[in-house]
Amino acid sequence: MSVRTAVAGDPAALSAIHTASFHEGWTEADFHTWLARAEAICVVAEHAGEVVSFGLALAAGSDAELLTIASVPAQRSRGLGRQIMRALDVEAGRRGLDRWILEVARNNLPAIGLYSSEGFVEIGLRKAYYPSETGRIDALVMSRPVLR
Repeated sequence: MSVRTAVAGDPAALSAIHTASFHEGWTEADFHTWLARAEAICVVAEHAGEVVSFGLALAAGSDAELLTIASVPAQRSRGLGRQIMRALDVEAGRRGLDRWILEVARNNLPAIGLYSSEGFVEIGLRKAYYPSETGRIDALVMSRPVLR
């Protein structure tokens, strides 16, 4: 498994992974737009030449806002999210960012477990933030310092 910075040819793979992971996955065009932004931080994990996981964040002032981490279903629960988070930390630190902020669906227990184990703490709640198959679900707002 290798981790690298996302490149212009990655949006199709990123969209496929995101769509397989979330109720309203982002399109290839969405990822082209995200990656074109100077404040974007995006890293991918590859296995046998294929993108199998990625993380996308934005620099926002002195904060790093984590937008998403996702993995192909066959590679979940294998530590890829942790590898991605650590690679994002390196880049956020390189950019001089101080604090991570993220929202995570209250029912996304694997993600909450990852973030908690990486030192994130809950700092707020956004009611009915995410769409779901049964309506809307609350998001936990979590934060921790960028690791250097």
